[in-house]
Amino acid sequence: MQLLRYILTFAILLFSIPSFATHLADDIEPGDSVNEISLPLTAESAAELVRYTSKGKILSVKEQQYKGRKIFKIKVLHNNGKIKNYRLDALTAHPPQ
Repeated sequence: MQLLRYILTFAILLFSIPSFATHLADDIEPGDSVNEISLPLTAESAAELVRYTSKGKILSVKEQQYKGRKIFKIKVLHNNGKIKNYRLDALTAHPPQ
């Protein structure tokens, strides 16, 4: 009885792996992930980070100095038609404080 339980458990696990794999993206290439953006940010990586988090269209990216640090001001057009400005510190990838 115990052997039958092990065999059934193994069979369930074995057959569930391919069905789980169908839910994974197969077109992901190295470097396509926001998680792979490195610091300090560049204008391109700052724009990509804001585009990914805001789900909007990037209109412009400007590099500025704020309290002696480099920041990026990114203008984004959202789906509802509103334009919002985001600011990111190049060294931390967070809004400047």
